[in-house]
Amino acid sequence: MKLIFPTVAGVCRIENTKAIARNMEMPDGIHPMTNDSVWQHSERTLPAVMIIFQDVLAPYGASMASEDIKTRIYEVKLASMVFKSPSVSKMWQRQLAAIFSWIGKSLPYLFIIGIIGVSIYSYLTGA
Repeated sequence: MKLIFPTVAGVCRIENTKAIARNMEMPDGIHPMTNDSVWQHSERTLPAVMIIFQDVLAPYGASMASEDIKTRIYEVKLASMVFKSPSVSKMWQRQLAAIFSWIGKSLPYLFIIGIIGVSIYSYLTGA
């Protein structure tokens, strides 16, 4: 899923994420993820998109924002009663997942570049 976060300054932050948490943490706070705020491609060939504007609680397209917020507050209250925390997709966790994904995709190329670098180094030093 593509998570799009346009700011007031005109900068747009785009992240790739898995839609598993009920809440998304962004630089301005936590936003609820609702079913009606995730936009799908008509043929399901492109990834889903969710647009969260800065300083707006509900994502773009969330028509039942007040009901969703009441439900989320109730979920937080129930979770606190059983000493659990609500599920939140943290920014640092998404960034760490993106780094590991990039390393996983780039590892064969980095390995080949490393072998070439070691061979050139050993040739130049005569070792």
